[in-house]
Amino acid sequence: MHLVALYAMGSSGSLVVHGWRFTFLPVTVDSFHAQPAAPLALGPHLLFDFAGPALAALLLGLLAAAVRDHVARAVLVANLAILGFYAVIEPLDVLLDATTGGAPFLLWAEFNYGVPLLVLLAASLLVWRRAPG
Repeated sequence: MHLVALYAMGSSGSLVVHGWRFTFLPVTVDSFHAQPAAPLALGPHLLFDFAGPALAALLLGLLAAAVRDHVARAVLVANLAILGFYAVIEPLDVLLDATTGGAPFLLWAEFNYGVPLLVLLAASLLVWRRAPG
């Protein structure tokens, strides 16, 4: 959805594979990254970083509202929470870089993958506790 936002803003870009090295573990994970074709000014960059996960959350939220099964809904709501997390930290990182020099922990792979993992574990625990029997 980042590319959708980028094109809607009148810009262009591409999807690239980026090796993301963990900070505290000797691990590198390949991930997709939406890359603008040209650097964005601060305002458009904030919009770009927010709109990607926010647009995805909007569409996924419509699906979550239509789903009645509690397990499927829990998974969808967990994904909505994760998208909300990214909608906050992505523009926050850009804003902090521009104003205070940044907050390095926002770029730690352990943070970017760890928080979503905790959300999914919490959703799993809630579904498991609600399971009959």
